[in-house]
Amino acid sequence: MIDLFSSKLKGNTLIFRLDPRTKFIALIIVFTSILFIKHIEYYLIWVFALCIIIVGNRIHPRFILRPLKFFVWLLFITFIFHSLLTPGRVFYHFARIYITYEGMHNGLFFSFRLFLIILFTYIFSLTTNPMDLTDGLSRLLSPLRKIRIPVDDLFTIVLIALRFTPTLFEQASKILLAQKARGLNLNVSLAKKIRHIATIIVPIILLSLKRAHELAFALEARWYHPGKKRTHFIEMKVTKADFALMFSLIVFTGGIHACEILR
Repeated sequence: MIDLFSSKLKGNTLIFRLDPRTKFIALIIVFTSILFIKHIEYYLIWVFALCIIIVGNRIHPRFILRPLKFFVWLLFITFIFHSLLTPGRVFYHFARIYITYEGMHNGLFFSFRLFLIILFTYIFSLTTNPMDLTDGLSRLLSPLRKIRIPVDDLFTIVLIALRFTPTLFEQASKILLAQKARGLNLNVSLAKKIRHIATIIVPIILLSLKRAHELAFALEARWYHPGKKRTHFIEMKVTKADFALMFSLIVFTGGIHACEILR
């Protein structure tokens, strides 16, 4: 299972030291560039950049290849749907099923696009602590406070959700093992399995409510007041490396799109 709620990698290379706000903005720029590219060969430039990021920051390939098995079916379905539903010159047909050259080209193009988006997102999640990210985004969007949008409260909710989701999964695993130790058998018919699952879901809900109640008391004990301006234990600073990355990324993406326009 891919853990999307906690960073699995720790390091001291450039990508780990970058400010989470910088990485988030860089990811948005990369997504925008990938979505606006119209020729598949320019995706190879982003593949080359992806390889430089992986090798330059000493990220083991197994951390990158591991999530692909969860998304291969999605890439395959994308390719098949475009191959079958795009009109054009017929490459192969069986009965009333037609595969076209244009469909295969579109299928490969959109599968490649989806592949790059998945990998860039996964590298971002591996090298960024979710707690730092939510804290950074709350500071990045702090100007919205002027129009009375409760940015701090919203990201506090997100932070609590990210913090307690792994705990919830751990509790669910313990409850399942405890129920199996008491003779729970899930290798039964669907109707019985649904009834058995209720014996797992109900304790999870009760434990979640209990933890939420305890958390509410803990916040009140620490004088947490919604809507009040908060201070931060760790102050985030944008360094020269962050500015250098943003400048390099803008020049890089600008060069790609300039080449495509001139083409």
